[in-house]
Amino acid sequence: MSTATDFVPGDPALMLTVLRGAEGNLDQSVLLERILSLFCTDDDGNQIIVEDTPDLRRRINIAISHLKIAGLVHTETDGSLSITSLGRAMMMAYPMGIDDGVLCSLPAFRNQIYDTNAPVVHERHLPNPAYGSGFSAGLGSHRLTENPYPSDSRDHEDWLMGWDEALDQSKREAETLVS
Repeated sequence: MSTATDFVPGDPALMLTVLRGAEGNLDQSVLLERILSLFCTDDDGNQIIVEDTPDLRRRINIAISHLKIAGLVHTETDGSLSITSLGRAMMMAYPMGIDDGVLCSLPAFRNQIYDTNAPVVHERHLPNPAYGSGFSAGLGSHRLTENPYPSDSRDHEDWLMGWDEALDQSKREAETLVS
């Protein structure tokens, strides 16, 4: 008999087993025994036994955490898991299993996952007044040498970008008038 612990976080069978365990108010050690007692077969029909490994325990903890975030289970004062009314409704709606895709339909889960995993957005640098001054100078046909800022400063570069953008805009406007 081969063995495997190929549950992945969000695996519908593992999530459903945890949810059913919460329905029976099982503590985590009994829940682990229930999961370990599961048998299944691989694609070739060979029986697979699930073994207790640190990876399996980590995946169970992830499943419990995700179900808690979604509001489907909560931990009682004695440490046992308990199912919520939303958890019961989700079990009836998804009898074959619940995965992270299903949990994402729930705002509490979706918002928490987004808050935790959203990409960091760096604040966009807004041009300083030198950019506007340069843009005005470009529209007013001032020369590039009229940049009033020291050449080694950020303001000098911003003025230059504004001046250049004004020239580009003038060229685009002239091209649309000719066409």
